[in-house]
Amino acid sequence: MAHVALTAQSRKETGKGAARTLRSQSLIPAVFYGPEVDPVHLCLAYRDMEKLIKTGAGENVIIDLAIETGKSTLNHRAMLKEIQLDPVKQTILHVDLYEISMDKKIEVEVPITLTGTARGVTEGGILQQVSRTLEISCLPDNIPDTFELDVSELDIGDSLHVSDLKIPGDIEVLVEEELTIATVVPPTKVEEIEPEVPEEEVEGEEVEEEAAAETEEEEKEE
Repeated sequence: MAHVALTAQSRKETGKGAARTLRSQSLIPAVFYGPEVDPVHLCLAYRDMEKLIKTGAGENVIIDLAIETGKSTLNHRAMLKEIQLDPVKQTILHVDLYEISMDKKIEVEVPITLTGTARGVTEGGILQQVSRTLEISCLPDNIPDTFELDVSELDIGDSLHVSDLKIPGDIEVLVEEELTIATVVPPTKVEEIEPEVPEEEVEGEEVEEEAAAETEEEEKEE
């Protein structure tokens, strides 16, 4: 499991105005809390937070957090609890950090990665990934970056479930083994629908046909 060092400064100012001021200085407002620590308001360097997110471990990275108070430095282990993003710019607005203990199990969601090309897909089927994460409980250092699942043997109509994953013995799965992860479904049939002819056009055609018939009769009479 990846470990990343992160330095933060404690802050006393809170509220929307203080948060806007921090963001204008390329800082991110944050809060650190946990079962054995009172909430601490922090500010983080934006570039440090970007680097942490890009580690590839997602929200499950273990953070060696150093909180500078001005008088001393407090060291904690933490994980990302929540990241708030701007809905338009996708910039980081706020971060929640949660205290963890390396000798106590925690509950997390780990990504599921599908590998291989399903046999049913080569026959025209469509591969659908039903579950993209797996909820587990384990010690922080035992959290995997991802669970891989080979779908190569799937034919059309076949499925793979949680029970098909290879789970180490030190990890407890918190969902049912029958939960579907991936399946190959038949291709969707597109029915051809004949376009409806507008009533005006139909009526026009009938008028033209009647006119043509009358003309033929008149010619015969002559």
